Amino acid sequence: MGLKFSNFGKAIVSSAPSGTAGLSFTVEAGKGILFPVLGAGDYFYGIFKDASGNREIVKVEARSTDSLAISAGGRGLDGTAARTWAAGDYFLAGVTNVALQESLANANLIALGGLAASADKLPYFTGVGTTALADLSSFARTLLDDTEAEAARATLGIPAAIAALIPSGTVMSFFQPVAPVGWTQITTHDNKAIRIVSGLGGNSGGSVTFANAFALQAVNGSNSATTLTEAQIPSHRHAIYIGGGSSGSPRPDYDPQDGNKPDTMGYTEYVGGGGSHNHTFTGTAINLAVQYIDMIIASKD
Repeated sequence: MGLKFSNFGKAIVSSAPSGTAGLSFTVEAGKGILFPVLGAGDYFYGIFKDASGNREIVKVEARSTDSLAISAGGRGLDGTAARTWAAGDYFLAGVTNVALQESLANANLIALGGLAASADKLPYFTGVGTTALADLSSFARTLLDDTEAEAARATLGIPAAIAALIPSGTVMSFFQPVAPVGWTQITTHDNKAIRIVSGLGGNSGGSVTFANAFALQAVNGSNSATTLTEAQIPSHRHAIYIGGGSSGSPRPDYDPQDGNKPDTMGYTEYVGGGGSHNHTFTGTAINLAVQYIDMIIASKD
């Protein structure tokens, strides 16, 4: 946004501004393209002239194809007077004193012009109308001329640095669904546990898959028959009856000569040691030899 210039901007006036105050005019068909393209806030200085050498400098603020508009107060500038122009006169986009003065009076341009230029230096703005110089090495220039990120990474040596940091063939574990870009998933080991070892890693073993080893399993079996010895049975005695019964019965008649009662209970001696005994159990074997891979824990130096 601001002052614009163009090269070879010259055309014959088709319809001139009205009198000395008119602000719109046109140039011959197809020649408007020779003048600056103006956006919002843009302008350029132009010069009317005729065959007699009369001139007027104006400030043009808009152009649509071959139609141009002069800004309010933009007639008779830079020491010239507003004049009445006619079709057939000329309009030029020339370099004028007012345009040069505006350009040279720009604070940013003045600040840049005040820098002491030297090799391998880059000017930059530190504020409005203030500038400074920064070092710009030859290496930095090789990076600045890269037009895309891939080329910049190559200039910086990033691909080689990554390759040196993680050499090809390095095996790592990842907690994610698929292998990262540039990595290939190893499918040799599946459904196995991870065993951390203090010795050499990279080994594997076991015979049962992880899922099978820790699945719900019923335990079936039986105990062996055991015959108890006298030492193993509880200490006990047996009661016996003497007399009070008929011949041949568990309590036969007995006519004791020592005065005992005819119906008497007696006991055997205590036997049995109350010791322990064992049973052998025979049942389903549960194999917990889960398959595993050996891994080590290491920290980068």
